[in-house]
Amino acid sequence: MHKKEKSPVLQHWITVLRNIKIQYRLLIIFFFVSLVPTVCIGLYAYKVYTASIYDKLSQSSTQAMYLLNNNLMTQLEKFQDYCSAISVTDELQDTLAQTPDEDFVLNPSHVNALLNLMTQIPVQSKYLKNLRVVDRNKNIIYDLGYDDVPLERFEELIAGIDAASPLDSLQYIHTYRAYDKVVLGRKIYSMHNFKEHIGYILIYIDEKLLSEEIFSNVSFGPGSNIMLMDDVGNIVSSKNRELLGSNIQSEELLSRIQESRREGISSFRMKLNDSPSIIIFNYNDVYDNYLVASIPASYITKDASSINRMLAVLAIILILLCLTATLIVYVSIIYPIRKMMTVCDVSAIEDLDTQINDDSKDELGFLASTIDRMVIRIRQLLLRRQNDLIRQRELELEMLQYQINPHFLFNTLNTLKLIAVMNDVPVLTEGISSLSQLLQSTLMEKNEFVSIQQEVQNLKHYISIQRIRYADFFDITYDLDEEILSEKIPRFILQPLAENSILHGTIGNSGTLQITLSGRRKEDTIILELSDNGSGFDTDKVYDKEKERFTGIGLNNVHERLRLHYGSSYGLTICSRLHEGTLCRILIPTAIKTGEKDVPIIDC
Repeated sequence: MHKKEKSPVLQHWITVLRNIKIQYRLLIIFFFVSLVPTVCIGLYAYKVYTASIYDKLSQSSTQAMYLLNNNLMTQLEKFQDYCSAISVTDELQDTLAQTPDEDFVLNPSHVNALLNLMTQIPVQSKYLKNLRVVDRNKNIIYDLGYDDVPLERFEELIAGIDAASPLDSLQYIHTYRAYDKVVLGRKIYSMHNFKEHIGYILIYIDEKLLSEEIFSNVSFGPGSNIMLMDDVGNIVSSKNRELLGSNIQSEELLSRIQESRREGISSFRMKLNDSPSIIIFNYNDVYDNYLVASIPASYITKDASSINRMLAVLAIILILLCLTATLIVYVSIIYPIRKMMTVCDVSAIEDLDTQINDDSKDELGFLASTIDRMVIRIRQLLLRRQNDLIRQRELELEMLQYQINPHFLFNTLNTLKLIAVMNDVPVLTEGISSLSQLLQSTLMEKNEFVSIQQEVQNLKHYISIQRIRYADFFDITYDLDEEILSEKIPRFILQPLAENSILHGTIGNSGTLQITLSGRRKEDTIILELSDNGSGFDTDKVYDKEKERFTGIGLNNVHERLRLHYGSSYGLTICSRLHEGTLCRILIPTAIKTGEKDVPIIDC
């Protein structure tokens, strides 16, 4: 059955488009599908609906600000009630009852009474950070907390309370410990003479109660902000924390708010930070402050998306045109892709002989040529893999021929050790014991990873064997933090480093070679260093920078195993200078993980 032939017109456009890069095709289709209808509809909707949306948003936002202000008052009322409950107690009244001209003397009995009072009248809030009682002469009578502000700022707090009286005051402070707090302050009057001022009470509230608990639950769109400021423009709290403690008295915003309040309106438009914005505010007569929200005008214009019937008809026509253009582009892309899928869907080596043979000039043509080359390469690799599998089976058979019985080897070593003990040869006894332990760890241990403590123990066995050969030509010390001894590392990564130090360090060295193994943790990286004061060598001769590998089998084995387990960011580095010594450094993460990551940069 013959496939249906494409029409000549469609085939012509497909050929034309296949000679244009995909990115240009996508730009064209994006213009028809997105830009043209969006611009046409958007301009019309912006003019018709922006004003309507502004009015509706202002009304809903004003209501939201009213509810937000009520929520704020509800949260602050419990701190006000706490002030009231403490201010009228006999203990506090008696403590503050001294006459203004008396010298300040804090009676211990009054202190104990206040301490008992605070435990009897607690406030259940994690945001209460401090409570301070001050007499009329500004002497501190009681202080619950340990964080404070400079004396000049404290004087300003008291002045603010005096200015706000008889209302309570809300003021922002930034403490010594870099905490942001809101201070609820009130003047205390005598219960016997309501006109007699006897002191002050200040409650320090974590500013996060307002910005994170109250304000964060309300959002007027991206870029909007909610802030609380007093009648002179001091910012007490704000979702934008950069504004905390600043004063906007010199800016137009405060004057516009005060002017709008006198006119009986609660919203207006203005430029805020050179950006058109809508300002909505709510006046709080309990604290004589303003709850202000700023909404970017862009938030309104972005939501002007409703269209009328004429715009709907226009959009449908544009969509039909776009669908037609999209269909042509789609066919020009999907047709060669299907050919690639056919070539890529192979189940045997024989199927890899199929080629796409697409010489078009676009990205799909380039991809098709790449797939053709890749298929040829895959075929070569599969054939090579078959040969490698045959060679692997041959090597496994050869390896079986060279296996020995570990138990026979250990029994023989134990026999030699017993003979050395009987003949009183301690050096030989220790060497055979270390060799037995080292071989047992090599042949019997199946786990790839061991603790650093086990790896150090294997190194000590290796050192004991080398002492038989080199006698007193070298000495080794260990300086490892106990916290890293339980960390897991690949087996036998320290022995090649020690062998390298002994081999190169003793050449031309007339004195005793001093080797040091140290280990420590830096952030989430473990650093193991094996250094010596030997003869040193030219590192360019042991490391191939182009191939990123060591020339020595042992060192390269350590380096490649570390990179295989932990990624290319880790591994082995060697620093050495002639006649100055050598430093081998291993970097590994604190837990086994793979992939690239940033590791500490440590100079040699």
